[in-house]
Amino acid sequence: MKLHFLFLLMLFFISACGFSPMHGPANTTNSSLFENISVELNEIEDIGNKEIGFYLIQRIRDRIGTNQGKDVLILTPVIGRAGYGTSSDDVASRYDIILTVSYEIRNKKTGDLLSRGSVKGSSTFAAPIDPYGLIAASNDAEQVIAKDVADRLLFKLATHYSEENK
Repeated sequence: MKLHFLFLLMLFFISACGFSPMHGPANTTNSSLFENISVELNEIEDIGNKEIGFYLIQRIRDRIGTNQGKDVLILTPVIGRAGYGTSSDDVASRYDIILTVSYEIRNKKTGDLLSRGSVKGSSTFAAPIDPYGLIAASNDAEQVIAKDVADRLLFKLATHYSEENK
């Protein structure tokens, strides 16, 4: 009985000091800044840009949630790949993936342009000789760069909304 009482007393003190579990649910107070914005992908014809656009939107929604706010963030991703670091038989041994995302923030009702800009990032990956390995490495690099650019984009959005609230 004393052990149970001691355990309950310890839980009380831990909760009173502001303890929150490291792997508990994420605190959403930071995302309240973005509650007025929803995310859309601009019309894109290239399948590679559509795929990277999916990764971008997925990362942004993981960070800020799905909102139906008064503003809409419209993304236009363009991805490119350049080989460098050639081997002795003139085959690229490393590749650079460059992602440029142009964005617009528009009022949902009126369509007025509130802000526009672009964010750019790059990722480098080794090119294995196996073609399937090359595809897997390329896909992994695309996901990594999409996460990086999405986070950079959120910094720009935070700046926009913090200046708007001043």
